[in-house]
Amino acid sequence: MATGSPTLVFGGGSIGLEASGGSFSLVEDVEELLSILQMEGIEQIDTAQLYSTSEQLLGQARAGERFLIDTKHIGGWAPGNSSRAQVVERGMKSLRTLGIEKANIFYLHAPDPTASIEDTLAGVNDLYVAGKFARFGLSNFTAEQVKDAILIAKDKNYVVPTVYQGNYNVVSRRIETELFPVLREHGMSFYAYSPIAAGFLTKTRELLTQASGGQGRWRPDTQFGQLYLSMYNKPKMLEALDLWNEISESSKIPRAELAYRWIAFHSLLDEKQGDAIVLGASTTKQLKSTLIGLRHGPLPRSVQERIAEVWEIAKGESVLDSYEGYKLK
Repeated sequence: MATGSPTLVFGGGSIGLEASGGSFSLVEDVEELLSILQMEGIEQIDTAQLYSTSEQLLGQARAGERFLIDTKHIGGWAPGNSSRAQVVERGMKSLRTLGIEKANIFYLHAPDPTASIEDTLAGVNDLYVAGKFARFGLSNFTAEQVKDAILIAKDKNYVVPTVYQGNYNVVSRRIETELFPVLREHGMSFYAYSPIAAGFLTKTRELLTQASGGQGRWRPDTQFGQLYLSMYNKPKMLEALDLWNEISESSKIPRAELAYRWIAFHSLLDEKQGDAIVLGASTTKQLKSTLIGLRHGPLPRSVQERIAEVWEIAKGESVLDSYEGYKLK
């Protein structure tokens, strides 16, 4: 069960060009979003080089004047861009685009199979020594890759990663046994992305199996749509989704609220370890609804027990994270 109330971080993947899956695609939209986040006491925003025009719009809205900004080197999402010099060049460009002198957390978004991890870490350390970020993080790395990165960083006297951002929700729980032991051994905080499984936990079997395959980011003619459908449009996943929707209906708890309350109160997240939830929203209305739902607190025990059954159905088809899904699609 989650310990305490994990920090809430807003996920900037929905900020950017509408054609790339972004919902807050104009500076005015982003400014409205920032005002709501500030009123709700959310002080941290997570973005990435991968996220279309997210960094650009956050910079234009001067988000860095009011919020801690985390960003990510693109890494394995665009192989061939992770040499020492490229990490520094791209990192400096991110800071200029964001309009900030220093990021809060600077992540490697995924391991780049074309680059030497030693060389990549050297670039990260160059940025750290130059005072360009406060904490170093890893995302979408396997347990072995995390251990290797820590070992090399310590051996070279480089900045050591202290935070890991990973895929975690009721149908993606491999991280509990595969990553958490390593992270806790090395004192790393965990930031959970995709609490509603990229929206999968708000959908129905009928929607996912119809000819169109989905809407918005789930459209099969988009890169994200192809990724999500490959991760979740599977027999056991759909069976788990059927049970999930039944639980929501019988408990009268909306599906998104159910997912967020589970990750906040019944997962392995631990406030004392500095853990956080990276929450997303496609509209300000959706954001407000999520925050209201979280205020309802822990789920009834009977609901918790049924949610455990969802994982038992899904786990045989569950991928570790979005990057593993990307490589398999």
